[in-house]
Amino acid sequence: PKHDIQLSLWRTLKSFVGKDLTRVAIPVHFNEPLTFIQRLTEDLEYSELLDKAADEGTSSSMRLMYLAVFSALPYASVAKRYSKPFNPLLAETYELIREDKGYACIGEQVSHHPPITCLHAEHEKWSFWQEYRMDSKFRPHYFKIIPTGSVHFRVRETGEHYSWQKPATTIHNIILGSLWNDQEGTVTVTNHSTGEKACLFFSPYKTSKSYTKIKGEVYDKKGNVTIQIKGDWTSHYKFKPADSDTWTEVWSLAEQLLEDNKRYYGFSPFSLQLNETEENTAPTDSRHRPDQRMLENGKVEEAAAEKLRLEELQRGRRKTSTNALIMGLVALDCTVPIIKITVFCRLLL
Repeated sequence: PKHDIQLSLWRTLKSFVGKDLTRVAIPVHFNEPLTFIQRLTEDLEYSELLDKAADEGTSSSMRLMYLAVFSALPYASVAKRYSKPFNPLLAETYELIREDKGYACIGEQVSHHPPITCLHAEHEKWSFWQEYRMDSKFRPHYFKIIPTGSVHFRVRETGEHYSWQKPATTIHNIILGSLWNDQEGTVTVTNHSTGEKACLFFSPYKTSKSYTKIKGEVYDKKGNVTIQIKGDWTSHYKFKPADSDTWTEVWSLAEQLLEDNKRYYGFSPFSLQLNETEENTAPTDSRHRPDQRMLENGKVEEAAAEKLRLEELQRGRRKTSTNALIMGLVALDCTVPIIKITVFCRLLL
């Protein structure tokens, strides 16, 4: 359960304004007991839409419709969830096997600065993978996350390959008022095998007071609309063929969130299971992070101290690795100027 801690939010956050938050140590009080790899795994919460997209006999237009809706579902799960996941340590992993859903998933933190997280899932009908990286803007009144990585999906039976990028997310009222968020941008799901595509249009609050409403369209390779989509990214989606007036529900949010939602960080039942201890997981698995487990068990001060210790160890390893690589290149009589070697090392590590 989440434990209430009284903090001066302004005193804590004012020093972060204008900085790259991927390089700032955030106090553990603002964390939820999951790492970002586990948060990324939540994209697969509604994997049944991927099953439908990969079903034999599903048309390419319907596949695009299912994938377009699937791409937006993670925002329904975190619509009122504002705690920050733990930053994964370099080479930290997370493995999830869902026999009931028929897939296995593995994620890894492959770069620390800039932070890059990779995720790969396999099902008998499909493969799903993504690399997540982002830019961010932190200002006194909002925090904006701009994903720059790509998400991919492949149908095993046909070999069709689809990809898309995620919209920008802005969290408002960072200092004063109630927190809320909106999404901004167009998500374009492209079928690289046929040239067909689907677009979902997210409108931010600054352009539409009905900012949770969403519209979308599926296009054939000539640009003709074949399917229309509408809904609300917090709760439901419907579709209809372009030549029909009948809307059919694709997905709606089940009344499954816990009654005491805030006490459990706003987690869905799927999210609550992600940090359960399992046998035979890798030593690098997020479930073994002591600071995260301490926070989950309500040991906030101990979690803060352990988080600091782990971050300092990582900084030490990074410095040692950088210095060793520089000295190795110098020993080889490398003619590249030392400043360029240092920049290369930082990019590599």
